Amino acid sequence: MKKSIIGKNKQGFTLLELTVSLFLLVILTLLLMLILQTTINTSKRFLDYSNYEYALAHRKILETYNNSAKVTQEKHYILMESKDDSEDVRINFIDNRIYIDKYKNSHNFAGFILLLKNLKEYNLSEENDIIHISLVDKNSHKRDMYLRVKNEKTDKEKAQEEKEKQGKDKVEIEKIKPITHSEEGS
Repeated sequence: MKKSIIGKNKQGFTLLELTVSLFLLVILTLLLMLILQTTINTSKRFLDYSNYEYALAHRKILETYNNSAKVTQEKHYILMESKDDSEDVRINFIDNRIYIDKYKNSHNFAGFILLLKNLKEYNLSEENDIIHISLVDKNSHKRDMYLRVKNEKTDKEKAQEEKEKQGKDKVEIEKIKPITHSEEGS
């Protein structure tokens, strides 16, 4: 009698319960792996600052370009003269870096800003008044930027021209000025 009572009180898992629990464990493991993989991919994208750095550099170059009256390309730099003659900027390509060199009054060096570093390669070319800047970043992404050559007049040149024009107009007015009676008697 004792044997039958002991056999009936045995506690354990059935094969069905074991199969269901293993199935749930596999599903949870797969979900965890999917979440982990998504997190890793997202982290890689956020830790890759090259897109962000390039976007900031692109924005800074375009800001400077839009505030420039004259834009020309030389050997390894692009010279941008400001409209208001406050400062001139040189986008300087040296080794694997790009700098913005600032000049006050066109000749006095005022400082520089490191724009991009760790470039694998860059190329500057000019064709049909278009400056083509080609960059290859540290992750081998090729990026292109195009700038139109500008040769507008600066505010200082416009003011000088206006002054000259007013001087010529004044001379012409004096030539046309009629002679009055008081001038005839002299």
